Amino acid sequence: MSDKKIADIIQSCEQQQLFKLEDFLLSEMDEDNLQETIDFVVSDDNSKKTNFNDELYEGSRYEGIFLEGNQYLLSSSKGKVMIIDLLSEIHGVNIKDTRVQFEEENFIKLIMNKRETLNWIKNYKLDKQM
Repeated sequence: MSDKKIADIIQSCEQQQLFKLEDFLLSEMDEDNLQETIDFVVSDDNSKKTNFNDELYEGSRYEGIFLEGNQYLLSSSKGKVMIIDLLSEIHGVNIKDTRVQFEEENFIKLIMNKRETLNWIKNYKLDKQM
């Protein structure tokens, strides 16, 4: 995958979205759950309920089907992937600062190329500080 594509995705994000993406990648994504996350994202709702039953969010705060991580919820619908910082929302942080959404294809590229994505985020944040 070209670094240019990652750069294009990163540069289309707002700063808060980059912070959430970075934190999500560092706290939730590793080699052990990469394929499972991709499988969840590309599955239809029935498959999600069947194949990920033990890992789905069971609370009443959100409607829909969410994969529950340590701090984040992940949903996918109609070609879009939503990452929600559940802990921050529970503690009253504004929704605009706790959620980030990506096109499904872009999300998969970012998580499959975690190291490059994190490097681009770091460099992008450094460029913005100057």
